[in-house]
Amino acid sequence: MTACDPAPLILACDTTQGACSVALYQDKVLAAQIEEMSRGHAEALMPILESLLAEAATDCQALTRLAVTHGPGTFTGVRVGLAAMRGLALALDLPLKTYGTLAVMAAAHEFKDDPLLVAVDAKRDTFYAQAFDRQGAAISDPAALSAAQLVTLAESLGAARMAVCGTGAPLLAAHWSGFYASQAAPYPHAVYLAEMAAQDDDWADLPPAEPLYLRPPDATLPDPEKRIKWRGARPA
Repeated sequence: MTACDPAPLILACDTTQGACSVALYQDKVLAAQIEEMSRGHAEALMPILESLLAEAATDCQALTRLAVTHGPGTFTGVRVGLAAMRGLALALDLPLKTYGTLAVMAAAHEFKDDPLLVAVDAKRDTFYAQAFDRQGAAISDPAALSAAQLVTLAESLGAARMAVCGTGAPLLAAHWSGFYASQAAPYPHAVYLAEMAAQDDDWADLPPAEPLYLRPPDATLPDPEKRIKWRGARPA
């Protein structure tokens, strides 16, 4: 992009966790919508996208870049956002770039004196987590860790205190006195994703948009080796 080119018009989307969030960005936020929900992202996303474009009086043909979170998050939620944005990228012939959900959540935190741990409660003493230094730079990779492992991580970073953003904050604050809750929302907001995409100059030769899963889904396919055992005689 040269100095004479207009800034890219970016559509950003997140459905990985407890909300369905979209934003339209060109030098600034043109429009944004977010709806908290634990399920139903697939049914909600396209109407929200259409409403967003109507609110900004923008046609989808005017878009120049697409950004989406690719996880970690709920198995279905991650796939919903990726599938929708892949479809738009294909239909409109636009570049699509993925960003980590935890990094987008960290962007909403107001960094001060302490590092940040983004921790999403994945149940059964497991947290999707990533640590960031006082300037907001990532200092660990996204990982699925227990509360005890996260305390060890914080101590290995030399942190006497560490802010925690995400649904795991209350649980971790009760587990170790050095953890305290951030004021940031416990789920990603597409506004921060759009801002990250606007500041990103690396949009050439993008890899395929793939999900980031830190553990297999809870639901599994039936074992094909198992057979139904009938009680009594088999029906005719």
